[in-house]
Amino acid sequence: MSTRNIIITGESGVGKSSLVNLILGEARALASNDAGGVTLDMTRHPATICGHGYYLWDTPGLNEGTYGNVPSRQAEEILRNLLTQLEKAHGAHLVILCFRGTKITKVMQQTYMVIKGICAKVSSHVPVAAVITELEKMAPRQDGMENWWKDNQSTLTNHGMKFAGHACITTLTDECHPPTPGRYRECQMAVHALILRCSLPPRSTSRQDINAILFGETGVGKSSLINLITGREVAAISADVPRCTMDSKEYTFDIGSAKVQMWDTVGLNEPELGLTGYLDAVEKTIQLIKSLNAAGGVSLLLFCIRGNRVTATMQSNYRLFYEILGRKEVPVALVITHLEHEQHMEDWWPRNEKLLERYGIVSAGHACVTGVVDHPKYPQSRDAIYALLMQYDERGKFTMPPEAWIGRLIKGLTTFVSDKTFLKGRDMVRVLTKRCHLNTDVAQRVAACLE
Repeated sequence: MSTRNIIITGESGVGKSSLVNLILGEARALASNDAGGVTLDMTRHPATICGHGYYLWDTPGLNEGTYGNVPSRQAEEILRNLLTQLEKAHGAHLVILCFRGTKITKVMQQTYMVIKGICAKVSSHVPVAAVITELEKMAPRQDGMENWWKDNQSTLTNHGMKFAGHACITTLTDECHPPTPGRYRECQMAVHALILRCSLPPRSTSRQDINAILFGETGVGKSSLINLITGREVAAISADVPRCTMDSKEYTFDIGSAKVQMWDTVGLNEPELGLTGYLDAVEKTIQLIKSLNAAGGVSLLLFCIRGNRVTATMQSNYRLFYEILGRKEVPVALVITHLEHEQHMEDWWPRNEKLLERYGIVSAGHACVTGVVDHPKYPQSRDAIYALLMQYDERGKFTMPPEAWIGRLIKGLTTFVSDKTFLKGRDMVRVLTKRCHLNTDVAQRVAACLE
């Protein structure tokens, strides 16, 4: 089970963004009849269809079209770059060419040839399917709209336009003229079936359980995120319960066929630790490493942050978990919370990605979410985090010999403490034996790692 990438392309104004909204069942993408709604760059929308995770990529229009705002060459370059990036990562699994249900035009043929040419050079194996829109005038129901394909299939073939599959639809809601109850759902199901039927399988279909560490400052919404993922209230949400750095709670749940073990772990709440905070963190570190080692290691680091400014504490947490605990070998993904006031939550990422990189925070993936239950964006948030997690279920797990891992992390914690005079030799052995309950031999070997 892995997230699949679906690229939606076509001329400007043919209904690509409306098709995205139809697939999602809600208006996330601005359509061309909305104010400022023409797609000027690629946008990504997470979706779940029959338990499978997808990213829907809405791209600028090709060949200008009636509403074209992006030069054709620029639109082609955006599509080419997107396919190239996806091929380097998890792959492209389906390209959907969207066009109106009119007569076959030379521009349609040119658009098809441009797309096939790009695919041939970048991603030759990816199938191209057709979605024909604006067919509500042809027939009131989706099954009648299929007659367009019967009437035009031979013409398409004669023009060299061959597709892996098709769906004939309208993106109008049931209330739009002519009012037709059930029409929207029928068209949505037709496109869902097309995606399920024609998209390539993930590159790896082997089941791998996911072991993830969820970390971040207190109050960023980690417990709400756990409840969002599980679909029920399993994590208590309270700001009154004090928890120290590296304190963790383990949760186990299923996403599709994958078993997920997640450690909700408290990160640094200040850029530096005091003596008491350091000793508490050492104790909790040993408990966490023992638990991770027993589970076979860690697959993914989930860094939970608020969608506001970058802080020194945020940078310290990134260093502690990505650079020290995971030794830069475990992928780290960002989950940005408290975005319910964004018109489109995913818009936060392109505005802030470069800023995060300037502060040294680089991620292998992201999800923009809200943890507010009953908010209209809550189901969209679940789709986003599911799609993110399903990218990592085929990867291996990072682990180290427990003593070396504990020593590395404890030594890393010392970099966040200003007074380090108490951290060496017998003092550390005494802490590890009396407070952390390690036997003397193990404590001495761990302490040696700190020298």
